Amino acid sequence: MNTAKEVKAKNAENSKNIISAIELNETMTVRVYSKSRAKGEVKFKKKRDSLTFKSTEAANTAINALVDAGAKIRKVEIIAEDGTMLSTTKPSRVRVTPTAEEKAAKREINEAAKAEKAAAKAKIKAEKAAAKESAKILKAAVKAQAKTEKVKTTKNVAEEALA
Repeated sequence: MNTAKEVKAKNAENSKNIISAIELNETMTVRVYSKSRAKGEVKFKKKRDSLTFKSTEAANTAINALVDAGAKIRKVEIIAEDGTMLSTTKPSRVRVTPTAEEKAAKREINEAAKAEKAAAKAKIKAEKAAAKESAKILKAAVKAQAKTEKVKTTKNVAEEALA
């Protein structure tokens, strides 16, 4: 599971060097949609900056500086001189909370482990019951044998007198 700090770091990393598809020149406009907040403020303010850069490297450097300053890049649009949209890119986001698929997969693993544990417990219980039963049978057999050995024989006094 990702911690919030790890997720923030990954999201910031994904926002860096975001312009890669098109080679920029000074006739193109780069529109950067971002969210940032001043230190101590709780709410983010959404901003849209339209900037022109001489090269792709310069644009990426400016966006990286925004990210390093704590801004969250929502999307970056590259617009041609005549106003046509050339490209729109969004940074890929890392989730803090697991998706439904991740939750389902984890649930399956947990249920399998639980079933395995229950099976092991049932096996031990059955072995104990079998041992108890065999002990009971053995005890009964010993008791029966002791009874046959203990059978009282009465003296036949007449037979002894004749002998």
